[in-house]
Amino acid sequence: MALPAPRLLQACLLRHTQFACQAGRHCQSSRFKSSSQPTHSPEFRSMPSETKSAARTPARSTGAWLEIANTLQRDIIFGRLQPREHLIEDEIMERAKTSRHAVRRAFEEMERNGLVIRQPNKGVRVRSYTRKEVEDLYEVRGILETRAAAGIRLPVSKDLIARLTAIQTKHERASDKGNVVELFETNNLFHETFYQACGNTVLADAIRMYSLLTHPIRMRNMSDKAWRKEAVRQHWAMIKLLSGKDSKALAALCLDHIRHPKDFYLSLYEDVAT
Repeated sequence: MALPAPRLLQACLLRHTQFACQAGRHCQSSRFKSSSQPTHSPEFRSMPSETKSAARTPARSTGAWLEIANTLQRDIIFGRLQPREHLIEDEIMERAKTSRHAVRRAFEEMERNGLVIRQPNKGVRVRSYTRKEVEDLYEVRGILETRAAAGIRLPVSKDLIARLTAIQTKHERASDKGNVVELFETNNLFHETFYQACGNTVLADAIRMYSLLTHPIRMRNMSDKAWRKEAVRQHWAMIKLLSGKDSKALAALCLDHIRHPKDFYLSLYEDVAT
């Protein structure tokens, strides 16, 4: 049975607080089952040249720290930086041709976004998630996204349908080609456009924030062709439901849409004693 709105929001706030508190602690109880196995298929590792070269681009502008943060964030999302991997200031300074201040400011931004953990006397490491944290994170996503989907007034405008259709056409093309960068960007744009239709900007912003936290989790599943085809099918189904009047079916589909990446990620990791 669905929670009444006040209880739903209370539960979401509780989960948000618990997860935020955990975000400040490094996760030492999660590891990859087999470090000898590749994280991604050869198709996934074949990144566009502009993405590969981004890390080699000198960062000399006043926005150097942001350029560094964006580059490192993409390295985490696309699996070039692994969970619990140590980020070394001097190496990044040399690679980006920038100052220590810019690198540290970039680390601050990444920590704020939940992508890295900074520990006293231990430096900065890529964040990893325990099984419990992944479950909690996706529980909050489920609460937020089903609430937003249920809040969309159906049927939506023809203009919104046209915009989502254009985005999804590009998303499907990227999926067919295995272009994970375009796939990632069009997927984000699709969901941001979709959830903005709920009319609650605070809720839409919260969904965007939790989506950012799960980017490294979601991207581990992008090398799976079968899942990519299913994700494409579900996107088209969402657009079709937006043209109808079945809010419950739309909310259920949105919940089902986020389950597979979570389950795939958890299948790669196991809890171990600290």
